[in-house]
Amino acid sequence: MAAPLDASKQHQKLRLAAPPARLNSLSNPTFWLAALCLSAAVFAVYSPSLHYHFILDDHRFTSDPRIQTAGHLWEYFTNYVWAQFTGGPPSFYRPLFILWVRINFVLNEMSPWGWHLLSIAKHLAVALLLFFLVRRLLRDTTAAFLAAILFALHPAQTECVAWATVPDPLMGIAILGALLLFLRYAGESAAARNKSAGKKSRKAEAAKAASPSALRWFIASVAFCFLAMLTKEIAIVLPAIFFFLALLMLRSDVHSDTARNADDSSASCILSRFLAALRLALPFAGVAVLYLLLRLNAFAGKLGSLTQHLPWRSILLTWPSILSFYAKVLLWPLRSYAYGDPALAENFSVQGVLLPALAVGLLVLCGAAALFWLWQKASRDLPSAEAAGVQYALSIGALLFVFPILPALNLNVMNPGDFLHGRYVYLPSAGLMMLVAAAWYLAGSARKPLLWVAGCIAIAFAVLTVSQEKQWKDDLTLFTLSHQLVPNNPWVALNLERANVQAALAQIEQGHCGDVLPVFDRVTREYPQEWSAWAGLGYCYFQMNNLPKAEESLHRAAQLSRDPRTIEMWQELRAHMGLSSPAPLD
Repeated sequence: MAAPLDASKQHQKLRLAAPPARLNSLSNPTFWLAALCLSAAVFAVYSPSLHYHFILDDHRFTSDPRIQTAGHLWEYFTNYVWAQFTGGPPSFYRPLFILWVRINFVLNEMSPWGWHLLSIAKHLAVALLLFFLVRRLLRDTTAAFLAAILFALHPAQTECVAWATVPDPLMGIAILGALLLFLRYAGESAAARNKSAGKKSRKAEAAKAASPSALRWFIASVAFCFLAMLTKEIAIVLPAIFFFLALLMLRSDVHSDTARNADDSSASCILSRFLAALRLALPFAGVAVLYLLLRLNAFAGKLGSLTQHLPWRSILLTWPSILSFYAKVLLWPLRSYAYGDPALAENFSVQGVLLPALAVGLLVLCGAAALFWLWQKASRDLPSAEAAGVQYALSIGALLFVFPILPALNLNVMNPGDFLHGRYVYLPSAGLMMLVAAAWYLAGSARKPLLWVAGCIAIAFAVLTVSQEKQWKDDLTLFTLSHQLVPNNPWVALNLERANVQAALAQIEQGHCGDVLPVFDRVTREYPQEWSAWAGLGYCYFQMNNLPKAEESLHRAAQLSRDPRTIEMWQELRAHMGLSSPAPLD
């Protein structure tokens, strides 16, 4: 057994192992057929959303002056998302996403059809990048298509596709692009080392140390990482993902397997690999620091603001039910999980804490055991280069499965009563499908029957997706169906009433005040801070010639909203009634 090298020498011998070489995609008919089938399936399943309306935040984005007019590009990077609205929460810093929304408006203006078309295209781009990533690692078009089609058709994706202004697919493009570029960098680095192998000149040693071509791919990967952070906050986990990926890919340049085993198990080697991986991850951490500095500037010296102040004991006790919810979204998507019942666990209980914790713990143990078994099977049954590709796929899949969901566990930065959404598993579902593809690749003689099973699952996914995406047709449909599924969600109940108010306001112009007056009356009683309901009540009373009640209702609407148009209508009514004008709001 070879004696371990000292840490400094060992550190010098650490190199990134080469991922599997790329296939010649452009000349492969199977590649084009798979890409065409994937594109056709995505557009066929999501084409109904082309006829849907704007919903939720779509209304705010399309009415944002920074989106509707040119000359605000700098503001995207120096202010937070809702800065243009009075009382807008200082919680999101997503300049690249706002730029994407501006491009949508330039191309489509107020046509929902065009916005939804670009939303479908974003999702397809993520699926294709996942296809390329899996194919690069496993060198198998069928496995890549399996991962991409299951990801693209999973019912959990309906929220991110049918809702036009969701940033997750745009962030997914940047993250998967960064991973592909990093693998290209590793491959170019290994190729440069192999090319210079056996040469003794200093020039050859320099070529081994750095390749300009490889460096360009590395810089591009870091840049895509930065773009992902500028798209959505959860991309801040990327430096950790690249650190663990680099730690896996680092290998020692020793000549014998015996020496390799001895070397890799030594404490000095472990430390050297850790330091080398840390050094590779530093540029990714650097752009994370740059992102945080930009965020500090946008939030006037703060990284953001807490939306609530829950004790950590309550947050920790709620984690099992949260993770159980996301497990159901991924593994049992028989119904829509756009929203969940956000029950906070303030005290330990069997039903609310213990049973979900046991279920999640069992899933984690089974998943870890399966991952370990697949890793060992790849090492045992496959040639080293092929095994490395499978192990990289397993590792990247596991990292994407775990890390992007972690920020959603900090409930103090989530909306109170609104912290469970199916869209949060968008990237984890891509990681899960990578794991499924790697497992299928290792299945040997069982691959053909498993492929038939996967095909049946894909068809079931497509049927469920077509059924569940109807929920996103408009605000009223969304919250009516969501309230039926999660009756204990207060945020859904509030937004259902807001949608009812908007529908009732549309009825006023048709002279149906008698029919919709009970709607406004109910909402003002149950949600007295909803100014639009007070305004609707005032409009109805005015049409019914009940001027005192109309003035009282519009006064309340003006007090709550401070909306110039509502204030003007109230003052005009007062003048019509012969009352003193203007009058103070308070």
